[in-house]
Formats: sequence, structure tokens, C-alpha cells
Amino acid sequence: MKKIDKNFTLHSYQKGIALYTEAANNLGLWASEEYVLNKYFSNKDHILDVGCGAGRTTFGLHQLGFHNIIGIDIHPDMISSAKELANQKQVHLDFRVGDATNLEFEASSFDSLLFSFNGVMTIPGPENRIKAFQEVHRVLKPNGIFIFTTHDREADKNYHEFWEKEKIAWKTGQQDKRLHEFGDIVNYSSDVMQNIYVHIPDRQEVVDHLSNVGFKVVEDFFRPDRFEEREAVLSFSGDCRIWVAQKTA
Repeated sequence: MKKIDKNFTLHSYQKGIALYTEAANNLGLWASEEYVLNKYFSNKDHILDVGCGAGRTTFGLHQLGFHNIIGIDIHPDMISSAKELANQKQVHLDFRVGDATNLEFEASSFDSLLFSFNGVMTIPGPENRIKAFQEVHRVLKPNGIFIFTTHDREADKNYHEFWEKEKIAWKTGQQDKRLHEFGDIVNYSSDVMQNIYVHIPDRQEVVDHLSNVGFKVVEDFFRPDRFEEREAVLSFSGDCRIWVAQKTA
């Protein structure tokens, strides 16, 4: 059986473009995002917003006073929507189609990088997610800041029973054969009206990947432990861990 790949991801989000455009137009940044962006980004930074979708975080960054931003997303139609919104808002922002596993920028091009809404974990295959971390490291300047989010398999107690069952399925070879590793899931999303793929790591997995690539963790927290987000935010996004890492090597 064919493994989940990049084409699966592109197809999954085709019907979600309207949802992401609505979020870019009306939802804006989460309170937790505003906290880390204001704390760790400087308004003089050259910022890359990876997996920007229709521009929710890119427009949010601009509203916070960050103006030297490039937003990229792998889905061409998401970028088309972002550009259309920028024209409607009369905001000059640079939106481009781009792949996180093969960033088309020179080394040390950016002071800061954002990869929001668990985007890095929608990249199928552990080797491809590691490649994305490596690419982020490459395009960041020395001591550059990398902010991103992931789900957390251990912190989200609502799914402990599910993961115990998954662990048994993987040990006995009964897992979904399209998946790459334990922690992968494919679930139907009523928001995008398609099956979507996401990898759900535990905290240590992410720490290890960051360390191996050349990042140190500056701050991380499980969002509901620190912030009470608006109902609209909670409807749009599940509980997640927010990460702040710094390039060290």
C-alpha cells in the first residue's frame, strides 16, 4: 500500500482553502502566538512565515508591526488567496509558493522564522520533517529564532487511550499501512472536508530533533496550561505545544 506523501497533503487541503481564507481575514493571531512573537521577534527582523496558508499569521505579524516578511506555502491556491487578501487589505506582503523541505533561499537569510498551526507535523515521513528542520536551520542567521507548534501525544490526556491502542496496533502489525511511524494518524476533518495526515509527537521527540539539527529550546509550553484562547481560536485549532528554539550551531 502506498505511503502518505506530499500529494496526499496537497489534496487534503484543497477544500480547506475557504476556511483558511476566512481565518486569515477574520480570526487573526492566537493570544499565545502574540505572546511569543512579541517576546522573541524584533520589528527589525527579516522573517520567513512557512506554511502561511492564506496568510493568517503573515497578516497578524504585519499588524503587530513586523513588516519585512515573506510568507510561503506549498499549496498554490493558498498563496493565491493570500495575495488576493493582501490586495483587498491594501497591504504589501510577499507571498510565494514554497516547500519547507527545500527552501529556495540562501543560507543565513532570515533573523526569525515562524511555522505555525502544527504545519511541520503535516509533512509526511520522519526523514522529510527532519529535512524541514535542517532547512529552517540553514536559512536562519546565527542565533536566529524559530517558533513553531506541534500537538503533544503525552500532554493531551483526552487521547491517552487512543494512543495505547495505537501502540498495540503497531507492535502487532495492525496499523494503517499508509502510515510511516507510530504517532502518525489520518483522520477525517470536518473543517476541510477531507482526510488529513498529521504526526503527533511527544515532547522528547521534538527536543531530540531540534538538538540534532543544531537548535536549543528557549521556551516551550502546552497552550492550555498558559493561555485561555478565544472560542473562535479553540474551534479553529486543537490543543498544541508552542516551541521557541534558537540556532546554536
